Amino acid sequence: MRRLLILADDLTGAADCANAFAGGGLSATVIFEDGSEDIAGDVLTIDCDTRHLAPEEAAARVKRITRKHIFNDPSLPIFKKVDSTLRGNVGAELRALLEERRLHAGQAQRIVAVMAPAFPAGGRTTIGGYQMVHGVPLNQTEIWANHGLSSEAYLPGMLQKIELRTTLLTLELVRTGCAQLSSTMQRAALESDVLVCDAENDDDLKAIAETSLVLGGGTIWVGSAGLAHQLPHAAGLPTNARPLDLPGISIAPILFVVGSMSSVSRQQAIKLERETPVTTIRIRPSTLLNDPSASALAAVAASIDDSLKSGIDTLLMLDANEWVDVSKRRRITDALGQMLAPYAKIVGALVATGGETARAILDGWRVTSLVMLGELERGLPYSFVRLNGRPLPVVTKAGAFGNDESLIACRNFLTSLLRQHDHDPVRQSS
Repeated sequence: MRRLLILADDLTGAADCANAFAGGGLSATVIFEDGSEDIAGDVLTIDCDTRHLAPEEAAARVKRITRKHIFNDPSLPIFKKVDSTLRGNVGAELRALLEERRLHAGQAQRIVAVMAPAFPAGGRTTIGGYQMVHGVPLNQTEIWANHGLSSEAYLPGMLQKIELRTTLLTLELVRTGCAQLSSTMQRAALESDVLVCDAENDDDLKAIAETSLVLGGGTIWVGSAGLAHQLPHAAGLPTNARPLDLPGISIAPILFVVGSMSSVSRQQAIKLERETPVTTIRIRPSTLLNDPSASALAAVAASIDDSLKSGIDTLLMLDANEWVDVSKRRRITDALGQMLAPYAKIVGALVATGGETARAILDGWRVTSLVMLGELERGLPYSFVRLNGRPLPVVTKAGAFGNDESLIACRNFLTSLLRQHDHDPVRQSS
């Protein structure tokens, strides 16, 4: 029986939220928007792949996917995953989801969204309705600059622009205790579409998750993995992690792909390059935008081929010295996916930084779902996929998340996992 539907706008967020429930003892699978297989399990997470779309296109896709999955189960609980740095079509997708949910709910039930995008483990907090990153207003960070954003990251204002009525539940109110917060939520839900909640730490998110249950099963939870980690316990779902058997895998090189332009990811890649025996291959974004038969692109592909076929862990990263137009980033990640498509049979594990990067690679390998297994640390979920009849471990990471050691931690974990097996069918068949 399905217990929860999670809708995400990119793959790293989808995996991160799904893992919050897998870690709580539920079976969780991530499928891609166009995946057709019938997935059983407690939690179904869908990567709607909408972050790059225009608002109206994103809204239409979210409506279509929601309709498909709640048509036979209108009361199915829904968690709308949003980026903790508010990238993508946050308001347009939420409005579309509310409209579709209300259409199927019936007249007697009042549907409201409870929104708390804070992710304290990653330094993302919400104070006075403003989104902050390590105490700095989001709109003053490189994250928004890299994505060409300039407006204030003020949630009530952003939602009111698209005619969603909001009530701000301040940090002081969130911390007043369950009784007062509960009564305030219930009153606000009578006249608001979205209850925007401040949160500075996990205790704040826990209070929001627990108290929001008074609003009824039709409530839409909106947040990042921070809120998702609090919901299993708040909703009385299993909280004892079930041991998951790791699939038998082969000794083969790990492929690291850093498609994010975040300085955080670049520093992690440099640390990996300096301190571990990996082959580093840098590629200029403009090279990926050229004709696939261009000599520069062929040279990069040859280097990747040589490294992986030699059994060497390989780091592929975009050259950060070249400016990239925001409107062309999707073309770049798609080109990355096409270039890496031939290596599905060679790699032993994948570590991908950036949701669109991970999705493009897995699309190129004809992968349509991820089975969540756990997390290395908060924000670093790992899973496996079925690829050419064998299981392949996959670690995904949001571009601006983690510390300098994050990619090294990924390599240490995967190296230990891979070396537990003394068979090597991949190389034997190559």
